[in-house]
Amino acid sequence: MTVNIFDTANRYNLIYADPPWKQSRGGKKSVRANSSGKPLEYPVCSLSEIKEHLKQADSLAEGDTILFLWTIDKYLFEAQQMAEEMGYKLHARMIWDKVTGIPAAFTVRYGHEYLLYMYKGKLMPVAKDERGKIHTVFREKVQRHSQKPEIAYNIIERLYPDTNKIELYARKHRAGWDCWGNEV
Repeated sequence: MTVNIFDTANRYNLIYADPPWKQSRGGKKSVRANSSGKPLEYPVCSLSEIKEHLKQADSLAEGDTILFLWTIDKYLFEAQQMAEEMGYKLHARMIWDKVTGIPAAFTVRYGHEYLLYMYKGKLMPVAKDERGKIHTVFREKVQRHSQKPEIAYNIIERLYPDTNKIELYARKHRAGWDCWGNEV
């Protein structure tokens, strides 16, 4: 179900967010002639806008809360700091191995993203059948720019099958989740 996080009475125990971090495309012009240095095809948010959205979602939290927050290397520390300022504690930095990754101009290939697994209050227990079965590094090939791997949703649903979940910056509806985003 699509919800407006600024106008809902719904309450959540789990927030999943993939903010559109401010960045532009990179890569060698000879290889990516039409993309190097150009803005992305979707609107990005400033750090203050992302923080505002996360705070608004957090205001919908009920009791102990889990936050799964995607970030890229460039914003790793800012993302964690934002969440900590709202009272969240880091449980784990999960890593998505993208298999291919994005080549940065003349340096290294960024082949991973971080999924910060954080909590507020007490860390909610995970499903008993899943304890110790989920690894902090998971691998799935990139499908398209910024699309997150299906395995991340599966991990969250396995760990917390019965929680009220909301996805911020969602692109599509997902059964059992509420969603908010301009691409839904």
